Order: sequence, then C-alpha cells, then structure tokens
Amino acid sequence: MKIRKATIKDLESLKEIKILSKMEEARHGNTLKPIAKTKEDYISYLKTDLTRKTRAVFIALESKKVVGMILAQYFDPLVISKFKRKGYLNNLYVLKEHRNKNIGKKLIARAWKWLDDKKVEFVTLEVHVDNKGPIALYHKLGFQDYTIKMSKNI
Repeated sequence: MKIRKATIKDLESLKEIKILSKMEEARHGNTLKPIAKTKEDYISYLKTDLTRKTRAVFIALESKKVVGMILAQYFDPLVISKFKRKGYLNNLYVLKEHRNKNIGKKLIARAWKWLDDKKVEFVTLEVHVDNKGPIALYHKLGFQDYTIKMSKNI
C-alpha cells in the first residue's frame, strides 16, 4: 500500500470514493441533500481541494486503486488566537473492505506531516457523535474532545 498526495490528475479515480464517503456521512445525520442531487457539487469541491495551495488530499493506493483518502487544510486564524496557523482534517474515508488495516492511521499521519511542514500548530476535525470507529481512532492518535458542536432544526 502506498500513501501519496493526490493531484488533479487523480480526479477521476477519486470521484467514486468521494461519493461513497458522502453516502456514509449522510447515514450519520440529516443535514445533507440527497447525493443524486449534489454529486456534481461534491466533484466541484474535490477539484478545489486538489488545486488550492492551502489544501491537500492524500490517498491510499493498493494495486493502483484508491482505497482511502483524507483532506488536510490550513488557515490563518483570527488575531485573538494564540496560534499563528491552524489546520483542519476532514473527509477521512477508507473503503469498507480495506478497513482495520491501519490505512486511516497512515493517512492521518501523512496529512499530519504535511500540516507540520506548513507550520500548523493546532489541528481540529469533526466527526459525527455516533461514528464510534473513527472517534476511537482519533482518540488513540491523541486527539482530545474540546468542544461540542450542537444543532437544532428550526
């Protein structure tokens, strides 16, 4: 298995895994529109993720097939922050048949290195409260709960 930074040339091979990740995310909440109606929007977001200098998509390849991905990005926070640069991880996804092989851990490690190279001092991520597997992985890797994001339909 190989982990590398994706480029715009990987767009076609990333489309399927991006849509699969959003389908799984939709099962954990009711805030996303049906994938059939938003598929092209996700592809557009993916193009942005692959081309902005403040973002990087890392992919796990097995026999030249994309089996996992993660997005890392960084930004300069508000001036009131004690950190000069913050990072954000999202869209960690590994195909079901490739889970429990440390692929997610390796993707996070690669994204973490990229963020460290970009002088990021603080990294956050979001995960649905009922998505127990990723929560356990993030805790195992040293992430700590520090806020609760709440929602309510009005």
